[in-house]
Formats: sequence, C-alpha cells, structure tokens
Amino acid sequence: MSKATFTNLTTDLDVIQKLDDLPNAVGGLSAADLKAKFDEAANAVKDYINTVLLAQLQAETSGQAGANRIGISGIVGLTGTNNVQDALAAIYAAAQSAQAGTILNKSITAEKLADNAVETPLIKDGAVTKAKIASGAVDNSKCDFSSGLTVAGNLTQQGKIVIDSDCYGDTLPSTAETGRLFFLKVQ
Repeated sequence: MSKATFTNLTTDLDVIQKLDDLPNAVGGLSAADLKAKFDEAANAVKDYINTVLLAQLQAETSGQAGANRIGISGIVGLTGTNNVQDALAAIYAAAQSAQAGTILNKSITAEKLADNAVETPLIKDGAVTKAKIASGAVDNSKCDFSSGLTVAGNLTQQGKIVIDSDCYGDTLPSTAETGRLFFLKVQ
C-alpha cells in the first residue's frame, strides 16, 4: 500500500514583510488593522493545524487514516511497508501466524531456551519428535546425564551407558523389537 500524504500548508505567511514601510500612512491601515496583520500568519498556522493536519492525523477511513500518512524507514524482516498502518498490519498478521503454530525465524533466543525457561508441563506430549532433534542437535554438552537421566537412542554418545525402565524388568516382553536389548532382573 502506498503512503497517503498530508495536505501542505500553502498559505502565504509573509504578511508583515509585504506591508508598506509606513502601513498606516501609505496603506491606510488603522492601529487595529496593523495589529491584526501581526496575528494573521500565526492564526493561519493555528487554523491549518486544528482543521487540516489534526483531522488527517485522526482520520480512520481505510487508506486515509493518520497511520497511513506517517512514513517509516525499513524494519528488518518486514517487507512491503512504507507507513505505520501497513507495518502494524504486517506485525499483527505475523503475530496471528505465530499463534496458529508458526514461529518466526530468530524469534526464539538463547534466553528463551535457558535453564528452567521451558517447564515440562508446557511441552505437549509428542511435540518434540525425532525429526526435530537431528543427529548432533543434542549432545553431551547440552545434557547432564549425571543425575540418572535416561534417553532413548544411541546412549554411548554421552560417554556412558544408561539403561531406562523400558530396557529391563521382571518378565521378558512378549514381542521383540529389532535392535532392542532387554535385561531380565535376576532375583
């Protein structure tokens, strides 16, 4: 969308400069007329601000609203906008998209992923899938396994073998899974 423009003040404000050198004698101005000439330019500016400029700033008509008339410089990640109204609309659309499940690039920072920033109850079961954790995405520098934390997968990557309760028990599972080891507890 293009930027709407403000109406320029075009009134000639050189009122005093255009008076005769002897405005009372040559121009025939009375004292009251001369005083009015001194106020004429200021009143023209006041009238322009109050009746034209403020009306355009406060307008709510689509395409002519005040925010449509205020230009902006470029905002990283925001394209196709050259006024405040379009920028607000684009930001709102991005927020709606994020609410619909799309996360904007670079919107998740290290601070958002810091220790205890995301609590277990806030992550829906099944939300983090194998595809989301690519090979090498999580390594032993990112996980502390010293407290007995267990994970599925190649556990030797963490420098030790940890067996979780899915891999041992009192009875053998009824069906075997390829590549799975199961340890039977001996009493």
